Amino acid sequence: MTGNRTATVDDQLFVSLGNDLALLFATPLLRRPLPNAAQINPGLRAEVIRRAATEPGVRISNRGGWQSKADLLDWPLPEIAALRTAIVEAVKTMSSLSPELSGRAPGTTQFKAYAWANLNRMHDYNVTHLHPDSHFSGVYYVDAGNAVTGGTIQFTDPRPMARAMPTPGFNFDRVLTVLPASGLMILFPSWLEHWVSPYDGPNERISIAFNCTLK
Repeated sequence: MTGNRTATVDDQLFVSLGNDLALLFATPLLRRPLPNAAQINPGLRAEVIRRAATEPGVRISNRGGWQSKADLLDWPLPEIAALRTAIVEAVKTMSSLSPELSGRAPGTTQFKAYAWANLNRMHDYNVTHLHPDSHFSGVYYVDAGNAVTGGTIQFTDPRPMARAMPTPGFNFDRVLTVLPASGLMILFPSWLEHWVSPYDGPNERISIAFNCTLK
């Protein structure tokens, strides 16, 4: 689905609920625990902590904390290769929602990805933002720290008119909160606005964010 063309029901912009009901313009969110998380997370965590202690951080949406340069997928670690494979599989799963992409022969749809590490400590957070010039974005939680004390990622309803016309009995314009968990990967459209609430745990919270563009 590209440009401003008129969509049809075959574009799968809706989710059928039965009983003649459907959810229009459904926004996909993938949540997937990595089965090899216990094997790759210790190495990823150690490398992020090492680089945070020796390299200057980048400031974009983060307030406090440390963010690496966006070259993480080039770090020479076997754990990075495993993470790269997991990102590919997640994008394949997301692409299967599109009849146009899922119907193509293998290898005819390509994508580029880049990633960066985030290390948050007490009171660090990310302001509301989105990821321009990308198609899908995601987060992999290497170490969620004490997730119950904040650091959740929160998504806003992408329909601006929903907040202008509140409807009794319906939670339009709600905020969707995803609780971090070590080993969890999420993937979402890059235009979906989100932020990260202040983290108040006693230990580091380490995540890896990434952007993907399809071709």
